[in-house]
Amino acid sequence: MRTFLLLPLFFGSAFFAVAQDDEIDSSQDKIKVERAVVQWADSVFYKHSEYKFEHFRAEYSEGYYIAVMRSRAYKERVTDLEADKAAGRYKGTEEAYQKELQTLKDAYTKAQTDADNYVLRADSYIVHFWSNIQTIDGITVYYEHIVTLDNSYRVTAATVNSAIGKKDENTQILYKKDVKTTTPDKKKVDSGIQEVKPADTIRTDSSTTNGTTETTTPVETSKPKKEKKKKK
Repeated sequence: MRTFLLLPLFFGSAFFAVAQDDEIDSSQDKIKVERAVVQWADSVFYKHSEYKFEHFRAEYSEGYYIAVMRSRAYKERVTDLEADKAAGRYKGTEEAYQKELQTLKDAYTKAQTDADNYVLRADSYIVHFWSNIQTIDGITVYYEHIVTLDNSYRVTAATVNSAIGKKDENTQILYKKDVKTTTPDKKKVDSGIQEVKPADTIRTDSSTTNGTTETTTPVETSKPKKEKKKKK
């Protein structure tokens, strides 16, 4: 439970907010977090499938929470004023009512805009991510990761919390970075077998020195010069 300071409103009263984190609608943040986690998993794990999410939690920043509570307070004040007017409880003039109502509506619009555009909405987002992940043993294991994301929905930490179906304690996840793929050199494939000319012959010394086989550089063979016949 999170307790906030008194939020003094311009109409001379105060709003004391005592609220829990789940009172803020986090449904859109949940969608963004889950999408970001899947993209992260696709880029990190060699292969994974059949994922699901549990225990999503948004750790909203104090500033954002106060902004949301302020907006709600203004909205509630507008609703109460309209209800008082409709029930005949408002004692002021029509002009005073319309002025107060418009002032409250303007304040609510501004407060809601400030909350919607608040930059540092969350200190972090946390979610439990389950997925069948391929391991170095060639089998898939159902892993549970506790994944933490920052305010921009970037994964900052992921910790294995449990695993179902491991072969033994040495079973490890197969990551994309550990799998090297090679692409054939198109030029080499297209060139085919090259004819080796005598001048391109490489002579290799089969002797070995200190365990190292030495290879000489290409040497061009010189042809013997023809002798010119002397005139008699």
